[in-house]
Amino acid sequence: MAQTARPTYAVIAKTAGVSEATVSRVLNGDDSVHPDRAKRVQDAVEKLGYKKNRVASALASGRTGLIAVVIDDDLSIFQDPFWGSVTAGVSRVLMENELQSLLMVSPVDSVDGAVAHYLQSGEVDGAIFFALHSDALVKRLAKQGLPIVITGTPPSNDDFIFVDTDNFGGGLAATKHLFSRGCKKVGIITGDTGLTDAKQRLDGYHQAHREGGHLPSKTLVANGDYSFESGKRAMRQLLDSHPGIDGVFASNDLMAMGAIAVIQELGKAVPEHIKVVGFDDSLIAQTARPGLTSVRQDVVALGEAAASLMIAQLAGIDVEPKILPTELVVRESA
Repeated sequence: MAQTARPTYAVIAKTAGVSEATVSRVLNGDDSVHPDRAKRVQDAVEKLGYKKNRVASALASGRTGLIAVVIDDDLSIFQDPFWGSVTAGVSRVLMENELQSLLMVSPVDSVDGAVAHYLQSGEVDGAIFFALHSDALVKRLAKQGLPIVITGTPPSNDDFIFVDTDNFGGGLAATKHLFSRGCKKVGIITGDTGLTDAKQRLDGYHQAHREGGHLPSKTLVANGDYSFESGKRAMRQLLDSHPGIDGVFASNDLMAMGAIAVIQELGKAVPEHIKVVGFDDSLIAQTARPGLTSVRQDVVALGEAAASLMIAQLAGIDVEPKILPTELVVRESA
């Protein structure tokens, strides 16, 4: 079937009984048009199924309708289901508000790199940053007036708008749960410690030790990078240093599954010999065998909140940073 032609201003004007200039003024938000004529234009638009052309709208309003979603990492991140869920949350809210997302996955380590040049070119109306290791570029963009939202607590104390999960509380709850289940020697597999979320989860782990009267050893801390393979490497490191380890908090579900794989390869059982808790409560946690105890964060809501903060800024509304709660979901692994 041939596609129906998009109605022109001339067709809308003829249907509404007004001039093309009046149609243009109404569609570009001119409030000075007489209400009767404006209503006739809107009725004609609805009848004809007219949708504004994004490029033409950008020329008229100075807006492009595009929001950059910038992930400060490389393409290997897509091994983690977190990213599909969180970007889906962003895109849904943007699309509901007639905006589109432009995904950019690249290390943001320079204020003069390709990402920086693009974001400063006027091609996007704002930028939502994920997994940010440094906020030097964000500072520059903010000074230039580009609306910014950071997902995750900003690396510095600058007054940026951000949305985050209660990572500290989640790390605290996960580690306390392992102690409550009788664990005496609890290790942690951290995420990328260049990121604030990984540091906060580690801080929660340490706080649980302090509250329980335990003295954590530095050798009970093994660094990962949120990947499955790093979870395996870190678990081997923990077992080499502490053969009697009986509990592990992994800072995401993917690393938890890597840890469980190593534990089982070495002839040990989860949870009988070593109890394991993850973070995210992703589909991986829900379908694993044994079922993975995990700290639930609402990943889709995290993306939705980031997009909502962006839309509010574009509308000139004052916004505040937002922290979303976590919840421990107990299954068979701990």
